[in-house]
Amino acid sequence: MEKNLVSVLICTYNAEKTIKDTLDSCLNQTYQDFEILIHDDQSKDKTIEVINNIWDKRIKIIDSWKKLWPYKWLNFLLDNAKWEYIAIQDHDDLWKPEKLEKQIKFLEENKKYVGCGTKTLMRYEWDNKWFEYYLWKENYYTIHPSLVFRNEWYRYPNRVYMNDAYFQKKIVCRWKSLIGNIDETLTIHRIKSWTENYSYKWFKFTRENLKTIFYLHPVWYGICVVGFEILRKIVYPILHRIKKDWWIDKIERWPFRLQGIHIQDIINRIYSFYEL
Repeated sequence: MEKNLVSVLICTYNAEKTIKDTLDSCLNQTYQDFEILIHDDQSKDKTIEVINNIWDKRIKIIDSWKKLWPYKWLNFLLDNAKWEYIAIQDHDDLWKPEKLEKQIKFLEENKKYVGCGTKTLMRYEWDNKWFEYYLWKENYYTIHPSLVFRNEWYRYPNRVYMNDAYFQKKIVCRWKSLIGNIDETLTIHRIKSWTENYSYKWFKFTRENLKTIFYLHPVWYGICVVGFEILRKIVYPILHRIKKDWWIDKIERWPFRLQGIHIQDIINRIYSFYEL
C-alpha cells in the first residue's frame, strides 16, 4: 500500500480554534503516505499562524492570493493535487487514526467503487449532543469530510447550494459508479449552531436551486427539503426574534436522523423479525 499516495485537501476560513485538532487527527493516521494541501480563504483570525506552528513537511499551504469562496477553493487544490487518491477534510472535523488506512485498503480491494466514505459521528456543538450517520453500504453519496476518491480529474461545479451532493452523484459517480461506505465510525463531523452555518445564507428560492433538489433526490425527499428551506426562511427568523433559537437546532437534526442510522436500524429490525 505504500505506493498509494493520498492528497488531503483542506480549505480553511477563520478556523484558529479548530484547525490544530483537525491537522493532528490527519497527521496521526496509521496510514502515513499522504500530503496535506491547505488553501486559506483570507482568514481574519490566526488560522495561518496556527498552521505555520505545526512543523511537518507533509503540510503545504497553497495560496491563490485572492478570495475564492466555497468550492472554488477545492477545485484550486485539486489542480495542485497530483497523487493517486483525494481525501476531503473540513477545517473543523476529526478523523480516527485508522480512517485512511481502512479506506485505501477498501478501494484497492474493491476496484468497482470510485470512492469510499465512512459512518460519521454527527456532533452538535451548541449542546454537545451527537448521533451516528450512515448512508448505506453502496450509495451515490457519503458525508463529504469522510470522502476519499480516486484522482481522475473530477472538479466541483460552479454552484453553491448542495454542491457536495451534486459533485458526488453527478460528477464522481457519473458513469453509474458507486461510493462504498464503511460501516465504522471513523469521521467526526462538527455541526455549528444555525447562526454560524453558511448554508442558510446560500440558499435562495430560484429555479436552479429547486431543479437541483429534485435532480439529486427522489420526489418525496425533494418535497421534504423544500419544506425545510421554507422553515429556514420564514419560521427560523420568527423563532430567532422571540429568542427560541434552541428550537431551530433541534429541528435541524431531523433530516439527518430520518436519512441516517435510525432508518437503517428500523430496516435491520424488520429483516431480523422476518428471519426469526
